[in-house]
Amino acid sequence: MTIDRPMQMIIDHMQPKLAQVSAHPKEARRLLHGRGKCFAGWEQISIDYYPRLLMLTIFQPHNQQQQLCEALLAQWQPYIDGFLIQVRYEKPAVNTVYWGAVPEHLIAYEKGLAFHVTSQHQNTGLFLDMAPGRQWVRDHAQDKKVLNLFAFTCSLSVAAIAGGANEVINMDMNGGVLKRGRDNQALNRQQDAKVKYFSHQILKSMGKLDKNGPYDIIIADPPSFQKGSFELNRDYPKLLRRLPKMLNPGGQLMLCCNSPSMTSLEFNALVEAAMPTVQLVKRLEANPDFEEQDPEAALKVMIYQL
Repeated sequence: MTIDRPMQMIIDHMQPKLAQVSAHPKEARRLLHGRGKCFAGWEQISIDYYPRLLMLTIFQPHNQQQQLCEALLAQWQPYIDGFLIQVRYEKPAVNTVYWGAVPEHLIAYEKGLAFHVTSQHQNTGLFLDMAPGRQWVRDHAQDKKVLNLFAFTCSLSVAAIAGGANEVINMDMNGGVLKRGRDNQALNRQQDAKVKYFSHQILKSMGKLDKNGPYDIIIADPPSFQKGSFELNRDYPKLLRRLPKMLNPGGQLMLCCNSPSMTSLEFNALVEAAMPTVQLVKRLEANPDFEEQDPEAALKVMIYQL
């Protein structure tokens, strides 16, 4: 098979990843982040590794899709049991097995913590770009009471308990993902008595959150847009205005913004306008596997303190 120069660039970029995967075959990682616009001609693809699984995600049609798949399989076949293609420009997303055996569920690891991953849906259940956020929570949760808003599959809760948190409260409007969160806690042999799960729309459940507070750490990782539920510019300030009174003195907030169109300066201005009593501590460095031509387009994970 003849490989042209742009495709060879992709293969060459992923060559060092083979050694990483070989050394840590159970660890999930992003292999290529095309949407970071660092790889000309490949802006609409991403490539991920989950244990013994290669996953190619395509956001727009690409005329070299077949050649890319052949080149990837030639490079990665000794390291995988299955190769999955996800087409995101179809609604809903379509997942197709390109080669080998792809289990419906598998277990992926991140620095010793285990997470359930699914190959059947658009989202696997573990957002790899949030790895620095999970590490920060793990490093700062000792003896703390943590509130995890928009908890999804509770990966941040797993990190909090692993870091020694006394109690974690998870809230998400989707009861299905919270069930996966319970499974993730059980997978890591974490005591359920320390963890609570509330399946509620957050902006309509502030009283319940008040009642269960105050907290030492509050995490908010909302979607930029969720029809009928949350819109970043409209709803984030409403949420933020309610949070300071839920924090213990000296409490910390980990606030996230995954909109590529909002810069960290704009997000910080939104936060400060809603919560003038908090101070920005830092923005966490991005996961190095997610190369970005413009760092402001990446996930923004910001730490604040009361």
